[in-house]
Formats: sequence, C-alpha cells, structure tokens
Amino acid sequence: MPATQPSKELRPLCYEHHVEMRPDQRILNSKVIGTPTLGYACTQPECLVCYSIPNGYFILNQNGNGNALEAAPRVQCPRDGAPMYLAETDLAKKEFRLWRCPQCDARHTNEEGLTGSPSKEIQDLAGKGEVEP
Repeated sequence: MPATQPSKELRPLCYEHHVEMRPDQRILNSKVIGTPTLGYACTQPECLVCYSIPNGYFILNQNGNGNALEAAPRVQCPRDGAPMYLAETDLAKKEFRLWRCPQCDARHTNEEGLTGSPSKEIQDLAGKGEVEP
C-alpha cells in the first residue's frame, strides 16, 4: 500500500474548531501537495484549515493554493516521522490533545507522550460536530 493511502478512514479534527474535517476535492489540485492525494478540509464556514497525509495541516487560500505551512501545527510521529492529525480533545481539560499517525496509528498526547489507547475521559468530538467554547 502506498504511503499516501491510509489503511483505514481518517477522522482528523480541525485544530482551530475541533470539528471533524471532511474529504475535499480542492486539495487534490493544491500546489502544496506534489502528487494527487486525499485531503481534508474544515467544515466550518470561512475556515481554510486543511490536512493531508504527506503534508499534515496547512491553510488553503481563497485561490485554492496551499500556503502558511509554518502557521499550522507540525506534530510528527515519533515512530516514522509522518505528520500526525488531531484525533481527540477533552472538554474538561481544554489543553489536552490526542494526535494520531495516519501511517502506523501511533498516538501522542501533549500530556503523556506516546500511548497505546486514549483514556476513557477523552471525548471524541469527531462524530459530534461540537465546537469547544
């Protein structure tokens, strides 16, 4: 399986709004991505945050070109170096973030480091469409 193809469906969250991102065709044509690959975009109106497996998070400008890579979070997998995606947050602990690797499924939190599975306290907002206040 090529490195740019996930073995399962990804559910990245927008790092700004903490809502599930959706596959977006505009990213296939983005100049930030060298080869055609599946990309995800935030579902909130006017939000230009995107994610792709080879590049991680980036901002898609109004013309459909990717830029501002330096402004987006750059969390890399400690196992394989792939750009990780925000998978879960915790409303009770506003600073908590769980990052997942799209390649090896490694998990990294800003509290615990590399983990095998998320704690029961973590609320997966990916399917709920909630926005953290």
